[in-house]
Amino acid sequence: MTRYFHGGFGGLSAGQFVLPPQLTKAPTTANYGARSVCDKTKVYITTLFDAAVMFAGAHPSGRGKVYEVEPVGAVSEDPDAKDRGFSFGCSRAKVTKVYRVKGKTIKRIQKILLEDV
Repeated sequence: MTRYFHGGFGGLSAGQFVLPPQLTKAPTTANYGARSVCDKTKVYITTLFDAAVMFAGAHPSGRGKVYEVEPVGAVSEDPDAKDRGFSFGCSRAKVTKVYRVKGKTIKRIQKILLEDV
């Protein structure tokens, strides 16, 4: 069985759903330079825990979490990463487990991202 993760805003618990930004109005990478490759109607999930940590750390709130999730509906390859096979989209995802990302990890990720700007 494939394990999927989502890195994003904290506040969800096991049994709740990660919903797409179009429904939640939550900040998304589409608002921060990824508009051409980010579909606000999808929840992006990954098979790589470290990739989810990076997205959690990049969340503008500074309080990102990593969620282990079960995708709901069809899972499609992320066109921006289709050749890599680790990023996918779905209509929503059910949280099965929550992982805390340490504050120092979030600060390190944000520092790296700011250096690239």
